[in-house]
Amino acid sequence: MTTLTREETEALIQEVLEVYPEKAQKDRAKHLAVNDHTVEQSKKCITSNRKSLPGVMTIRGCAYAGSKGVVWGPVKDMIHISHGPVGCGQYSRAGRRNYYV
Repeated sequence: MTTLTREETEALIQEVLEVYPEKAQKDRAKHLAVNDHTVEQSKKCITSNRKSLPGVMTIRGCAYAGSKGVVWGPVKDMIHISHGPVGCGQYSRAGRRNYYV
């Protein structure tokens, strides 16, 4: 594994943020920081444990995703309606993988 310098890591973060619109860039920048113990700023915590933004895939998922996998996963002869095209829409396009033959 290669070790990136602080400048390379900052450039990588800027490259990641470039794909976002300006408003989203400003919000997402709070969640990304260079981990450098020699700099005082890196000892500050990054922003986390906030409400999820609608349409953004998160690690938390939602109630729909949980019920789709646990409750409605085995039901094949019905139409599943989701509330969003990105995060939860991913779960409505197909059934659970372990139910396919």
